[in-house]
Amino acid sequence: MSINIESVHISSLVVYCLPEKLNSIIDFTSTIENVDVAMHDISGKLIVVLETETEQDILSVIDQIQAVKGVLTVTMVYHEQGC
Repeated sequence: MSINIESVHISSLVVYCLPEKLNSIIDFTSTIENVDVAMHDISGKLIVVLETETEQDILSVIDQIQAVKGVLTVTMVYHEQGC
C-alpha cells in the first residue's frame, strides 16, 4: 500500500499478550502492511507502530491484532495525522 503523505496517520499501540504467545503474535503482526513491532519484552508487552491512510485503517489493525489468540489488550497510545 502506498501512503499519501498528506493524509498519513501515525499511531502507536501497546499490546499485552500471554508471554508464551509472544513470538507468534510478533510474527502475525509483522505480516500486516505498514505495521512495525518497534519493541517487545519477554513479559508479553509489545509497542507497535502504524502508518495508515485513514482512522478506519487504524481500527482495522487493532481488530486484527485483538483477534489473535493470546492477545489480552490492544491500546492506542499515540495518534497524529499529516506531517
